[in-house]
Amino acid sequence: MNVDADRLNIIARECLVMLPKALPQAPSTGRSSRTEAEYLRMAHVLLDRASFTPGGLAGAVQATHSPRTFHKRLAALRFYCRRLVSERLDVRSVSQGLDWHRLADVLPHLHEQLHALVTLNEQGMTQPRRKRRSKRQALKGLPPTWREDLYERGATGKYAEALLASALTGARPGEVVKGITAWLQHDDALGIETLCLYVQGIKVKAQQGQRYRFMAYAAEDTHPLVAALVKRLSPLPDRKLHIHVAKAGNFTAEVQRLASALWPKHGHAITATCFRHQWSADVKASGDGDATSRGLGHRSAKTRRHYGTAHQARSGHTLRPVLIEADLPLKALQVRLRPDVLAPPME
Repeated sequence: MNVDADRLNIIARECLVMLPKALPQAPSTGRSSRTEAEYLRMAHVLLDRASFTPGGLAGAVQATHSPRTFHKRLAALRFYCRRLVSERLDVRSVSQGLDWHRLADVLPHLHEQLHALVTLNEQGMTQPRRKRRSKRQALKGLPPTWREDLYERGATGKYAEALLASALTGARPGEVVKGITAWLQHDDALGIETLCLYVQGIKVKAQQGQRYRFMAYAAEDTHPLVAALVKRLSPLPDRKLHIHVAKAGNFTAEVQRLASALWPKHGHAITATCFRHQWSADVKASGDGDATSRGLGHRSAKTRRHYGTAHQARSGHTLRPVLIEADLPLKALQVRLRPDVLAPPME
């Protein structure tokens, strides 16, 4: 194979110039193997689309109205590019001489990716952003007993216990995959028999998320969802149950199927995340915002504003946990005073 070493040398040196502009930040070390596999899959899809998308590779990344999708595509391309550099060549050694035959197919692709990343870093997201449609809007128009109705519809199916656990904890579908432990025990401090639930968090980083959270209901609580899980636990030898589903997508699809059968004309998709919003609304209605944050698995108090609001709690059908704990303290909300409001004097 004839290799135009001069041409490749020019490409390599252009790559050297673009590299710090394309990949200005140090690579993240907090990704899971699952996330890296998803990034690689997404990068290959973008590279395939680049040949028929206006603007090439940068255009393929920018072809979305969702900021979340744009930033995920950008992260995927950065990851792919870093891997190409680390596994296929060390661009910094170009000046010392490399095997041009080995690089003939690699350098042009690297050049294309670095050029696209420089463009994306400079332009950012170019498409108009689609207005975010909050999932909590899906609660509007549902009957006050929607959770009880949905559970009753699926009470004989394989997801019956997952429906109860999701409704009673506000857990993310992915956390139901990881597993929720439910058991009955007497709480000496409260002086009552309690229904206990333990959730392991999934969105956990150094400064984000709770590794676990615990909540309890009075076992004699007459709420139908509490009573249903107590009834399932009572006959078990250790009065304990580990509840989980195999796939989050299948679970939420089952919730959608049950909801469609119950409310075929409802204008919003009812998913497993709706349990999370309703749970948030219930606890916010009690007036304890920090308990809401702990129960949702958040470290930051401000994050709870994205979930169900107190006025969405259904009178007479509200869940009332007697205890909500998490393993880490909350980061307090920072109150910004208006310029015309004086700060209180320091003591």
